[in-house]
Parts: sequence; C-alpha cells; structure tokens
Amino acid sequence: MDEALRNETLKIREPYDPMFRAVFLLNAGIIVAITMGFGVTDIVDSTRSGLERIGVAAAMVTGIVVAYGLWRADLVLRVDGERIAARAWPFRSTEVSINQVLKSEVVTIDPMRDYRGWGLKGNRRDRLIGGGGTTALRVTYLHESGEERKLTFLTDRADEAERRITTERIR
Repeated sequence: MDEALRNETLKIREPYDPMFRAVFLLNAGIIVAITMGFGVTDIVDSTRSGLERIGVAAAMVTGIVVAYGLWRADLVLRVDGERIAARAWPFRSTEVSINQVLKSEVVTIDPMRDYRGWGLKGNRRDRLIGGGGTTALRVTYLHESGEERKLTFLTDRADEAERRITTERIR
C-alpha cells in the first residue's frame, strides 16, 4: 500500500436504518410538539415574568435543536494509523488502539437476533454500533483490563475497513 494512503484516515459514515430513524424522529417530534404547546401557552400567559418567558423559549429552542440532531444522527467508524474509533450519535466513541487488535473480520449478523436491534447495543464485552444492514466489521481486541472484547460495526464497507486495519497491524 502506498505510504500516502496509509497515513490517511478512513472515515465511514453510516445512516441509521430509515424505519428506525423515522420512529426515532417521530418520538422526538412528539416531544417537541408537546414542549411547543406548553411553551406557547406559557409565553402568551400575561402572568409570566420576562425571565420565565426566556426560559420557556430556551426550552423550545433546545427541543428543536435536539430534534434536528436526531434527524442528522449517524454512525461513524474511523480507522487511522493508531486507532479505531466507532461512534453512535449522541454517545461517546468506543476507541481501540491498533496495537490491541487481536483479530478483525467481516461477518454477517442479524442485529435483531444477535443484539436486539440497531444503534448502540450489547455490553462492554460485545458492543454493536449499527444503523442497518447485516454486513459488519468485527474487531476482537484485548482491553486494558486484560479481557478480550468485541466491537462490531454494521457497514457495507466492512471489507475496506478490515483491509485497512490489517495493513496497519502489519506496519
């Protein structure tokens, strides 16, 4: 592999499954609608002070921002020369050093049967990050605690990510 390609970060951005995203957004929309209904009532209520009205308006804006964030939410896998980082918005990344990797492989899974759904699933020993599909990159690694753990990321680009990890481990 060319040295310039080795130094580039592989970044895979995956959307959530459309049905999962629709349900996610519908729930957020209901919450925003309820917040807006109460908010408008509170803002026009003449007994409210200016500070209370500002607080209600801030809560309404926050609800809109959260709904927008949920709509734009996606899953990200990054592989560079030093680490693998997988993230399901809005949660923090799961990071694995390339030196900790014992094995990386492309697997076919059934997210509903194997992990009970999509998103961030499983436990600290066997974590799934995925928004749809059945093809995944599975990385088995040795955690700092000494236990063997697995990180599975659903993506149609699992082959590409696995090749990159293998290349980095050989270096």
